[in-house]
Amino acid sequence: MTSEIKRYRLRHRARPIDVWVAGEGKPLVLLHGWGLSGHAYRGALLALADHGYRVAAPGIAVTEDWRIERAAEFAAEAMAGVDAAPAPIIGHSFGGVIGAQLTIAHTDFVKAFVAVDSPLVSLGSVRLGRIMLPGAHYRIVGHGPAAAALLRSATTRGGIESLWRSARWFLGKPKDDVLTKVAATGIPRAVLWAENDSLIPLGIGVKAAKLLDCDLTVIHSNNGSPGARAPDHDWPFRQPVHFANTVAGILDGLLPQEKTP
Repeated sequence: MTSEIKRYRLRHRARPIDVWVAGEGKPLVLLHGWGLSGHAYRGALLALADHGYRVAAPGIAVTEDWRIERAAEFAAEAMAGVDAAPAPIIGHSFGGVIGAQLTIAHTDFVKAFVAVDSPLVSLGSVRLGRIMLPGAHYRIVGHGPAAAALLRSATTRGGIESLWRSARWFLGKPKDDVLTKVAATGIPRAVLWAENDSLIPLGIGVKAAKLLDCDLTVIHSNNGSPGARAPDHDWPFRQPVHFANTVAGILDGLLPQEKTP
């Protein structure tokens, strides 16, 4: 079982990029959710590494001139910096949005794309307003590493502005054309969703999978999930082994020629 995670700090013209890497073997990239970092997914990194992957999880923060294109460029530079390209891209939450843009802009870097509980289509202002109100989705900030990462993002220079600009991006024009462009690349792809996601409803995943022209895998409480409570938006770090097993199975289906013995 892999137990070590290494952090690499890459030089960048805007700010250093930290990349957390675990395991040996085939490269795999995990893109984190809004305001978090690769380190917040420590359990998932280790569990994915046990499936024979060398997992790289870059910390992506654009503090000035925030645009989704720049976030994707940061991800591509991080992949190149730790020799993790090409690779399957796993994007959780906002990481899936960055992964979709990365797939379009750097198709040669992407072997497959799996979006996990990702707001790939517009959430709308009403849904965003509900997200700001207390609810079950606030459990996410109760997870130690995730809470620490979010606090660090908010307190670093330019952090609040970056978080605000990225949040405003969700209220912009519809993102449907991005998904049709991803589908047009022909890259193997899939959408993975927790049925009880209290942050981003399953309907978003259904629409995203339709636009991507790909399979949607829905995780219920009775299909291998540990514990009585069905997985929520935070399942990649609450249930990292189950998450890793599910992702590895999806990748085996998308890339049968690379299936781990």
